[in-house]
Amino acid sequence: MVVLAMHMGNELLSIPMAVVTLVLAALLIAAAALAARKTLHPERLPLMGVMGAFVFAGQMINFTLPGMPGTSGHLGGGVLLAIILGPSAAIVTITAILVVQCLLFQDGGLLALGTNILNMGVVPCLLGWSLYRLLLGRAERAKSWRQYLATWMACVVGVTGGAALVPIEASLSGVLQVPMVKFLAVMVAVHLVIGFFEGLITFVVVAYLRQIRPAVLGLPSADAGGGKLSRGAVTASLLVTAVLLAGVITWFSSGSPDGLEWSYREHRYASGAKALGEPSHAVSAVNAWQAKWSLLPDYTKRSAPLGQTPAEANGAEGAPAEGGTSVAKAWTSLAGTLGTVVTLAILYLAAVLLRRRGRIVPEH
Repeated sequence: MVVLAMHMGNELLSIPMAVVTLVLAALLIAAAALAARKTLHPERLPLMGVMGAFVFAGQMINFTLPGMPGTSGHLGGGVLLAIILGPSAAIVTITAILVVQCLLFQDGGLLALGTNILNMGVVPCLLGWSLYRLLLGRAERAKSWRQYLATWMACVVGVTGGAALVPIEASLSGVLQVPMVKFLAVMVAVHLVIGFFEGLITFVVVAYLRQIRPAVLGLPSADAGGGKLSRGAVTASLLVTAVLLAGVITWFSSGSPDGLEWSYREHRYASGAKALGEPSHAVSAVNAWQAKWSLLPDYTKRSAPLGQTPAEANGAEGAPAEGGTSVAKAWTSLAGTLGTVVTLAILYLAAVLLRRRGRIVPEH
């Protein structure tokens, strides 16, 4: 089976911490949606769905981290979304991505949905975007090198800042069996590297948009190389890229655990101790419910009919994917394409609602 688990699982949280973070995330999402209705530029509104699909697909591509054998990283996308859409619309967009991943693919725990929205959405979007704007200065006067440096630094800080919350949340939940400082040190170290590569990926997208449609980045065409493609052409190019990432490039994705999963499941903290205690009965029940109703758990073919709990969810040894690696990758490709389309549809509807009900600020 291809390992693509990316986000916090249910076992990292207690029920009270899960409830608190879900409520906090819901309040912040509501505030972000209200703000997006008032501030999102018309140029960027159609990009909500396309950028959401792009980030969903990009998150499926795990890449091996140099110097860290056995672990991998993947795009988070929060800073990229904030740069293009603004932080409020970015939070709404990445929330839709995380909900699709959680409910359809069991990627991230249902109890941990609030923490994943905070760690991968709210913190990178707000922290990364704030640093980006601080380093960039006046967008219309910013040189390309300054924008690229601001992009890279925002990704490193945003990604690492979100990751640093995971050990704190797990510690407050009482599930850690190793010192929180050790878990925090591993998470920060791994995600500094991941943030570096996320900065490179984000740089490529920003450089592309700066050259062919600078208005998307709030830049006047005359100062940034001119607008070489229409809005529709840019939207189409990003959508085609998203489909290729989800349907084709996933075949070449690393199968190693990502930075978070490696940090608490694979790393032994020099003492051989497990990082987490056994989950409570309530957490195990939620895990089983997700396994029972997720359409394509772990982005691969279900090992039991929908509505039945797979044997591995009850602690039994999971059987390898039928037909071997090629079939497993084909199912991952199908799941990625499906998730990309579903994310696009949800965010298209969200953009329509924002257009109808919001007071959209005209582009300057």
